[in-house]
Amino acid sequence: MLYEVLVKSIPEWTVLLTGACLGFFLTLILLRKPFGFLPVDGGKRVETPDGKIIVINDKSNGKVTGVGLVFVLIFLLMGFLFVPVSVEMLIYLGLMFLMMLTGYLDDASANPWGELTKGILDLMLAIGAVVTFLCYHSPDVILFGNSIHFPVVVYGILGVALVWASINVTNCSDGVDGLCGSVSIITFVAYFILFRETTMSFTWLGIILSAILLGYLFYNWNPSKVLMGDAGSRTIGFLLAILAMESRHPFIFLLMSLVFIFDGGMGLIKVSLIRFFKLNLFKNVTFPFHDHMRKKMGISIKKIVVIFDIIQVVACGIAMLIVELG
Repeated sequence: MLYEVLVKSIPEWTVLLTGACLGFFLTLILLRKPFGFLPVDGGKRVETPDGKIIVINDKSNGKVTGVGLVFVLIFLLMGFLFVPVSVEMLIYLGLMFLMMLTGYLDDASANPWGELTKGILDLMLAIGAVVTFLCYHSPDVILFGNSIHFPVVVYGILGVALVWASINVTNCSDGVDGLCGSVSIITFVAYFILFRETTMSFTWLGIILSAILLGYLFYNWNPSKVLMGDAGSRTIGFLLAILAMESRHPFIFLLMSLVFIFDGGMGLIKVSLIRFFKLNLFKNVTFPFHDHMRKKMGISIKKIVVIFDIIQVVACGIAMLIVELG
């Protein structure tokens, strides 16, 4: 790999910085005039639990979407070239490519895939990720400074749930300009600060993707010109889950992805309660919560993003204190 050649003559951090900067500038250049084959968003329409179809983000109508295909391919290339790559990481990169591809095909489909189809595909990729992890690591986790051993089967079930949930809560939060990208950057940087010495290669991936997302935000900040689509948001969620497992602190995910869990995850909980238990505990609250803030509270998109970014910084700060003091 190029990393092996470069590291012989320049420091590791310079190699990382080179990959991050190259990814940033490639993203800036390639998204300036998005490829003509990328799909155009038709507004976000969802089916309510009672079967009605409603539009929840009509302002995205007509914008180029699915640019996650472009920046994820840049990310995978930069990761392959500028990060020390192991067999385990190669498998994860391959799974992220499949995650990006399934998301893009859904973005580009004239008839969006159903929830069951996407759920099964996410589950298969989540199983692949957790099986890969368990082939290279023990099912031990660190909680408040204590090492806890989980039976392989238990860790496997919880790990699959973690990956699947991370994919979907991140995807559900990608509904307003700049939110998913900015919150993800904060989280990836926090993982790097906390775990760069123990999981260097994987946290480097997070930094490279952060630089690429920064380039993407040049065109996605409100008012946006392009949207990442499922191709981008699902891949981001996948990597966040991998970082949580590789850090050996998987429960820290609850803080490190707090905004995504609250903003997107609560909507999944609301729908599940209605469908399976006929309980509508959040009758007067619209989820994702950014839609409630925008439509019912009258908060501007830019303020919503700033509010959630501040919350995410605080949550990551608390997570750092827990890990360091533990």
